[in-house]
Amino acid sequence: MNEIITLLDQLMNVDGVLGCGVVTRDGRPVEMRLPDRMNQETVAIMCATVFGGSTTLHTEAGKSTPTSIKTKTDGYRTEIYQCGRRSLAIIMQEEKSDRDEVKKIVQMLGSEFGSI
Repeated sequence: MNEIITLLDQLMNVDGVLGCGVVTRDGRPVEMRLPDRMNQETVAIMCATVFGGSTTLHTEAGKSTPTSIKTKTDGYRTEIYQCGRRSLAIIMQEEKSDRDEVKKIVQMLGSEFGSI
């Protein structure tokens, strides 16, 4: 768990990252770094719901299940990555954030859970 905490702290140090965390696929927070105004349980449940819904859409379409989901609005994006079999990594970031650095850290996080 210490490595996960360290990696989430590294994500938060990337310029433009506003929040990040690891949640279970059924919507429970494992470890989160969110702005004070955000509720961890709500974010965890909504991210798991978005990922689960996207998985269902892909399955119903006869396609392979997604490994990541990305949403974007003006200057802001949220990315949800499969992180092992039972967890998801979430990153909320400004458009200007260093995507390569974020992805590198997310891949290390995925290694802690077996795969990404």
